[in-house]
Amino acid sequence: MTTQSDHRDEFIATLDHLVSVATRVAGALGPGGRFTFPDHHKISEGLFLSAWTHWEEFIRLLLIDDLAEDPAGFVRKDIQRFRVKGAPRRIAERVLFHPDHPERFVEWDFGLVRSRADTFLPANHRFTAALPRAVDLDRLKKIRNAIAHKSDRAWASFRTLVIQPPFSLAPNQLRGLTVGRFLAAHNWNGQRALAESFAVHRQNALHLVP
Repeated sequence: MTTQSDHRDEFIATLDHLVSVATRVAGALGPGGRFTFPDHHKISEGLFLSAWTHWEEFIRLLLIDDLAEDPAGFVRKDIQRFRVKGAPRRIAERVLFHPDHPERFVEWDFGLVRSRADTFLPANHRFTAALPRAVDLDRLKKIRNAIAHKSDRAWASFRTLVIQPPFSLAPNQLRGLTVGRFLAAHNWNGQRALAESFAVHRQNALHLVP
């Protein structure tokens, strides 16, 4: 049976793979290299989105597992026996998914996951305590929105983000800025922003499943 630690290990392995891809791409830049700098920027956006997507999948699986297994949770507290072994998980999925699934879907943003955990799980559930890098996760969400939505609002939020600490980009650094260029070329905590985004996910994942 897949456990929460299996979900964590799969997510960490995905992050390790994304780090290795980013490293290989960065090593093949410039004259005579396989990639141009615009290539690097676009690939960086894709790697960032991949990490974010797998993060949402990771916390989705944790919430489903907790709802299916916690004896004090919504699914099990009034039911002592199920007809078949997989029933609790199937019920948990039906509770958490959109009623019109798969045509429509539920957002798996961490704040919404925590809110749903508050509704369906006892008070001491794993999502209660603040993530060690909750503020940075919020920053990643703004970066993600600027890539995925391309709206004026998302872009304005991203621009506001990068001129503030810890990034503090100067006005001249904003000229021609794209999200991919920011991720690939600007530093955050002593390393490129893309690499640090992976570190944020890693630390938060290890907090949820030590």
